[in-house]
Amino acid sequence: MTNDTRKPVLDDHVAVRRKLIPPFLHKLGGKFSQYSWTRQLVPEALWIGLLIDNCGYKSARDHAQALGKAAFSARNKFDCPPFVKFSTFAELSDSQKQATISSLKQASLAAIRHSMAPLAAVIPDHPLAFLGKVDASPEQNARFPELLREFYDRNSRAAVHSTAIGYGLGLDQEKIHVAAHLIEDLIAKFKVIEDYPETEESRRAAGAFRAAAPTLFMGVNVDEAQFETDAPWVESFWEHIAGFGPCLISDTLQDETTDSADALKLFIFDYRNAVRADLRARLAAWPLDLNEIEVFEVVTALLCRQATLTMEIASSPGTWTPHLAPIFLRAIADVFINLAWILKDPRPRARMYVEDGQGAIKLQIAHQKRAIEAATDANEADQLRSMIELWGGWLSAQRIEALVEVNLGSWSGLNTRKMADEAGFLDFYNYVYQPFSSAVHSNWAHVSMFNTVHCQNPAHRWHRAAAIAPAPIDPSWLYLASKYLSKTLAHFDDVYGLDLPHAAFDLVASQLAETVEETES
Repeated sequence: MTNDTRKPVLDDHVAVRRKLIPPFLHKLGGKFSQYSWTRQLVPEALWIGLLIDNCGYKSARDHAQALGKAAFSARNKFDCPPFVKFSTFAELSDSQKQATISSLKQASLAAIRHSMAPLAAVIPDHPLAFLGKVDASPEQNARFPELLREFYDRNSRAAVHSTAIGYGLGLDQEKIHVAAHLIEDLIAKFKVIEDYPETEESRRAAGAFRAAAPTLFMGVNVDEAQFETDAPWVESFWEHIAGFGPCLISDTLQDETTDSADALKLFIFDYRNAVRADLRARLAAWPLDLNEIEVFEVVTALLCRQATLTMEIASSPGTWTPHLAPIFLRAIADVFINLAWILKDPRPRARMYVEDGQGAIKLQIAHQKRAIEAATDANEADQLRSMIELWGGWLSAQRIEALVEVNLGSWSGLNTRKMADEAGFLDFYNYVYQPFSSAVHSNWAHVSMFNTVHCQNPAHRWHRAAAIAPAPIDPSWLYLASKYLSKTLAHFDDVYGLDLPHAAFDLVASQLAETVEETES
């Protein structure tokens, strides 16, 4: 017997109730809000990216410093925030804006105006619009969507260079203070960052600048160490950008086609297409709001999850038995209760749902890294590395992994019964979720009924023996799955005031009615 004395994974995290809190977050006493580089920081850092894209890194740095100094001097307040994030410029009064313009050299003023031109074409009243407007060239307008796409990746050259310039602005305005023994190292980082990502030194320097991004571009209340909520500019940015063009995504809701003449196969294809039609109707009726992006993502993903489970049941008649169908139905019930609870207060609850999933993947990655340490098989180790790379990329595209909390309990902080009760669906929990849990957990109620038979020898105390109960295929299981899908869609419709058809449920109901009539006749 081996004695594993290794430290637990994420041992540097602090356990608080049922959560593992990263050390940096714990030091802030829970006053740190999770943030997204793409959704919250990009609108605040984009002005620097536009400068770099138009002028090059060195010239952009000089023009940004000139603008920052001019605005800081015009504000003339010791406690004013650094002029790093874009929305801070919108806080200047009219007289301060005029003073800022007067302090700028003509070369910097012209360069900044020209750099902001493609943004001004989309959002005329952006925070630097007071500097004056010039028309963007066709090349600039064509380049703007590409720059925005590049900027979404916080590891991109544009994002890293913008963060480095932002850090320099904070130093220049004396809002970032560096200990004396760290100054030389910081100077070295600034010297090599222009080469990013070509050299190892520049890649190491980038990490330091990226770590400062939330302080630079979200703002921080020094007295409370509390990150500010999104500025009005961030909401305005996404409202305008949403109309920049249609969504560019792969269409996964296209109808299927078949040349089969088999009645059952035709029914399944018709049913799957009806589910897709129900989904398409709701997505078309619920416009995308980029300021409620997590709500949109979570709600539509759960609707699609529900549809997927139901379609998979329909595609596999072999699952229409009491051995397997309750497992699917319990999963469907789970989705419904989660969605119903989220829709009671969508914005914070959708975020909780997302952050719980991110924490789960962080913990999974930590366990996979531990497994590599113990792996003796090279192929197994390679598979683990591939999984770490896959899930690590998924996580880092959304959050900085070092700032992600791990929730070891329920994602909502409530048990499922309480969630159902708060959402107004306690009966659904009692009559659907709970009974089907027997099959999921293989408890005695389910196992005794479907995996045992009584011995018929009267001398054997009526004991049970192992068995696999025969279970004929029964389409009523598909009817239940369709009913719960319809219930999910109907609740979504009620919350958002929609009146849309339920083609999939109608199809199953009519098909079963025809089958019953044929049987009776």
